[in-house]
Amino acid sequence: MKYIVSLLLVGFLLTSFSFYDYSKESQNFVYTCSNLNLNCFYKIPCSDFFRDCNQNKGKVMKVTLERAKALGKEECSCSTE
Repeated sequence: MKYIVSLLLVGFLLTSFSFYDYSKESQNFVYTCSNLNLNCFYKIPCSDFFRDCNQNKGKVMKVTLERAKALGKEECSCSTE
């Protein structure tokens, strides 16, 4: 009886690892502003981006690259500070 219980426990542990969603690791996240007039997204947020977003009454959002493109945003780079 103990042998069967331990086999079931080991089987459960081995199968539970297969339920992990590996697709989340491959998603690329970017930063964009909720204001529709600002059409940029950034891979790395910078102070100019935060200032522009706040001045235009927007909120900084961390979204997937696919979502940013679906919103009509284009990649921009931060100016060197």
